[in-house]
Amino acid sequence: MSRYTKKRYNIHDVVPGMEVADLVLTEDGKVALSEGATLNFSNIERLKYWGVTSLMIKGPIEPGPELPNEPMGPLNQQQQKFFQKYDMAVHAIRNAFQNMRYFKEVPIQEMQELAEQAIEPLVETVGVVNHLQMAPREDDYTFHHSINVAVMSGVLGKWLGYNSEEVKELILAGLLHDIGKTQVPLEILNKPGKLTAEEMQVMRSHSTLGYQLVRSIQQVTPAVSYAVLQHHERMDGSGYPLQVKADKIHPYARIVAVADIYDAMTSDRVYTNKTSPFSVAEMLVQEMFNKLDPNICTIFLNNVRDFFLGSIVKLSDGRKAEVIYLGQFTGSRPVVRTDEGEFIDLEKRKDIGILNLESRQG
Repeated sequence: MSRYTKKRYNIHDVVPGMEVADLVLTEDGKVALSEGATLNFSNIERLKYWGVTSLMIKGPIEPGPELPNEPMGPLNQQQQKFFQKYDMAVHAIRNAFQNMRYFKEVPIQEMQELAEQAIEPLVETVGVVNHLQMAPREDDYTFHHSINVAVMSGVLGKWLGYNSEEVKELILAGLLHDIGKTQVPLEILNKPGKLTAEEMQVMRSHSTLGYQLVRSIQQVTPAVSYAVLQHHERMDGSGYPLQVKADKIHPYARIVAVADIYDAMTSDRVYTNKTSPFSVAEMLVQEMFNKLDPNICTIFLNNVRDFFLGSIVKLSDGRKAEVIYLGQFTGSRPVVRTDEGEFIDLEKRKDIGILNLESRQG
């Protein structure tokens, strides 16, 4: 249980030093500040500019008159609903994957219903990137990863301007992209250590195995099938299984590839710990002009960066800091303010990096 109260304040009554209690969203659904961010003069003025009229503040706080108290604000309720739907989707994909492992058939109707009834509402949720990052995750990476990639593929499709039917296909493509892993031996799939060359070859076969499972299913379009087959292909031909290049890679596969990389690197797995979103953003910038589609990466980074503002991070020198300015379009090396009040532009201080995001403590 949190040991603080939440009170809604008018934007004109908040003062620097107050701590934000819930996500603050702009009128168009963009994340303006994360929960736990500390207000300062610049971000208060930015909120006013974006048309934010009120926000939840952690108490007890003395300055300023209070608006009616909301012990469970609408964003918290929305987040709880998101987590419930997310948890149901993870359990559903777990059951489906287990059945596929033994029966070697894709329950396509069940998967389509899961995509439309469970995952599509998650994609449409305001603040989806934040909710997805904070969603409680159980030990089994594969099931969470399939849901996460389905959600992020749908979100990316929306950001790219795809129509509703195409977004539905992208969600299904993300959901099915790793189904070939149901045919990979569990001792390889769940191996905690580094895979041998032979084991890696077996693991890499999952894209081909997945394609073989879906290519003859009438309800699965060729576009979705190609996304399953090609999500590990790279624009320079360095991917697998066929080493095809650029225009030979289906657009859906390029979208799923970005969603796949982002979620894989920002998640804890059996053989490696998660990487901070900032480091992943740097990696995407490095690879967006040779291995990944630069347009998709640019759209992704320009939108997902909204999650970073106001986040608390741990720096490579051990200090904690708050992200106060994102700088260049990627936001991969932002300006931060340490607990001691020092401002650091990480774009200029290459000797300091961000290790990870810090969880909020109530």
